[in-house]
Amino acid sequence: MKKLTVITGGAGGMGRAIAKKIGPEYDLVLADRSEEALAKAVEELNALGITAHTYVVDIADKESVGKLAEYAASLGEVKNVIHTAGVSPTNTKAEDVLKINGMGTMYMTEAFYPVMAGGGVFINFGSVAAYTLEPQEEWYDVFDNCEDEDFYDQILELVAPFQGDDFAYAGTCYAIIKRFVIYYTQKNVARFAEKNTRILSVSPGSYLTPMHQLLIDLEPDTADCQLDLIPAGRWGHPYEIAELIGFLVSPGAGFVSGVDILADGGQTANTFVEQL
Repeated sequence: MKKLTVITGGAGGMGRAIAKKIGPEYDLVLADRSEEALAKAVEELNALGITAHTYVVDIADKESVGKLAEYAASLGEVKNVIHTAGVSPTNTKAEDVLKINGMGTMYMTEAFYPVMAGGGVFINFGSVAAYTLEPQEEWYDVFDNCEDEDFYDQILELVAPFQGDDFAYAGTCYAIIKRFVIYYTQKNVARFAEKNTRILSVSPGSYLTPMHQLLIDLEPDTADCQLDLIPAGRWGHPYEIAELIGFLVSPGAGFVSGVDILADGGQTANTFVEQL
């Protein structure tokens, strides 16, 4: 039976880099919202001898995500799920940031939990932004209600006090919901372990992807401030995240579960820890 890795955001900068890295070892299912972008990604991968199937998905739609899981399972043994899909607060309104990045993560995790084979790993994507705000106890009180039918409404109520400037509000929502992604991932560790499957999250810093280029173009002052915080004085490269994911899906990472791996070039430490 074929061993599959599902990559959401598969047509994006990080998704494509990850596909190139692990594609020689797995058949791939690339999922994204743009059929045209997926076709271009597959053409690029096929030229490298990598087999990739595609699926157009709306991560914010529970039914759409469920059908993606069904499709992947019909192709073979789902070993790994790399959930990179998400939106930026640069060009997305706050409510959609919460819905796609937060609810979408829940939908993906719930849909793929039943179909994943043993020995694999589910990797959600957090963000360095999750570390920019000091988490409050009331956040976790709401996060723990993630199984409630009105959970999205509870999240909206949680972030309501931060309303104001659209970009700033969306950015705050992004930071809070990425903190939820990290916490929710950790809430799933025990039940994934019962299936001999790992689950963890990766929180990238600022990597030079098309999404980040949009920030540079539309909010150059914000981008400059971010760059000033990175000790290396450069943006990350998508292939660097791909190398990390390549290790995390390997047998050598078999004891790595239930953690968030912050890959931010030292930005968080440089910001919050007095440097020598």
